[in-house]
Amino acid sequence: MVVLLRLGELTIKSSRSRRRFEKMLMRNIEDAMRSCRLDYSARLEGGRIFIYTSDENKAADTLRRVFGIKSLSIAQEVSYTDLEDLIAKAEEYFLEKIKGRRFAVRARRAGRVEFTSIDVERALGAKLLKYALRVDLENPEVTAYVEVRGSRAYLFTNILKAYGGLPIGSEGKAVALVSGGFDSAVAAWFTLKRGVEVHYVLCNLGGPVQEAGTLHVLRVLAERWSYGYRPRLYVVDFSEVLKDIRRKCDPSLSTLVLKRYMYRVAEAIAEKEAAEAIITGDSIGQAASQTLSNLQVSSAAVKTQILRPLIGFDKDDIIAIAREIGTYEASMRVREYCGAFSERPRIRAKLSEVEKEENKLEESIVNKIMDKIKIYDLKNITLEENIEDLEIDNIPKEALVVDLRSEEKFKSWSLPGSIRIDFDKLLEGSFALDPNKPYVFVCEEGALSMEAAYILRKIGVRAYSLKGGVRRLRRKLSS
Repeated sequence: MVVLLRLGELTIKSSRSRRRFEKMLMRNIEDAMRSCRLDYSARLEGGRIFIYTSDENKAADTLRRVFGIKSLSIAQEVSYTDLEDLIAKAEEYFLEKIKGRRFAVRARRAGRVEFTSIDVERALGAKLLKYALRVDLENPEVTAYVEVRGSRAYLFTNILKAYGGLPIGSEGKAVALVSGGFDSAVAAWFTLKRGVEVHYVLCNLGGPVQEAGTLHVLRVLAERWSYGYRPRLYVVDFSEVLKDIRRKCDPSLSTLVLKRYMYRVAEAIAEKEAAEAIITGDSIGQAASQTLSNLQVSSAAVKTQILRPLIGFDKDDIIAIAREIGTYEASMRVREYCGAFSERPRIRAKLSEVEKEENKLEESIVNKIMDKIKIYDLKNITLEENIEDLEIDNIPKEALVVDLRSEEKFKSWSLPGSIRIDFDKLLEGSFALDPNKPYVFVCEEGALSMEAAYILRKIGVRAYSLKGGVRRLRRKLSS
């Protein structure tokens, strides 16, 4: 048996470009086969790659995720002398597969042979008809495929769709701003599909919890989709930047100021990586910072081009793709960092207004945080941190609920009996917490409370985060 790979759009490139693309694809295939620990041999011939290995099913499952491959089939390779010999061998291969079922024959040929594809279809169809229920060219239960290439033929019944695109590495490098959520991972995947070598930047707002969650998400992209190179994650601690913005900037513009600083950090790392673009998961209108006006203001912070693969996608579409590519479950565990966003964000900010707010911040702040970058090799990480037990669905009767939201939101609605503590003051130790008493922390979405629970667990406090935050709790209480 052999795995027959069909190439995608690289086959329409000029001969010189095609050779370069095929060389990269063969390199990426080698990396993919090494990742699934299979020995193999390969042959490239006329728009097809033939993979010979001991476990065709395992190889096919891996190779369909190598970008540049359009589809593949596990096939029986046969040699033949003439049309009669070919039909006899094809009859033997297909007869059990079509027995008592509706079938069709589809043939194609390449190279010089003495017969046509239609000759094969007619002759083989006539031979197989006596085993089958009937011929059904419109809706067959089984299709007998015959691909003739010179003195060899390939027999198969299934075509497994792959993901197409271009071989990774063929279109240069980019860095992707990621948060661990659905959007940035899917945006990075689309860029990988177009042949770009993607490295990642996390401007960490949520501490160890967000870092661990993001690593789980990116490990999926690294291990399942990133063949041919070793992706890196740059983690930049943004806690001081966020704290400074909260204290000094107009709350309605704080998200845009924060986003512009993230772009600047991404640009600095792109320069280090010799990358030509920054990738984001922005989609028009999905958030206040993603209106056309505000995207323009954010983009003006850097000179490097910004790619937004999801610009026209609905959220439902993005989540469906996250499920398809395998990042959904990991992204589900990463909460939106509710403490970073404005109370009443401006949807059409002016660049001059945002720059005025930035002037309130320390000029050297980017240089300071760039000195403390952590770098992960995403194909060589051990994820030991288990953060799932930090979250609970229901509040124990003996627990004290600590609300980390703003004073305004707390006054608007809060759980009876809860108290409000400012997150920054909590971390500074301004409030004494009894290690013998359970605490349940809440915020808007559940990310800030996760960080608080994680940090306090480390010092012996029985701390939990309410799953889904206040938004989920209010929906639950009103139902």
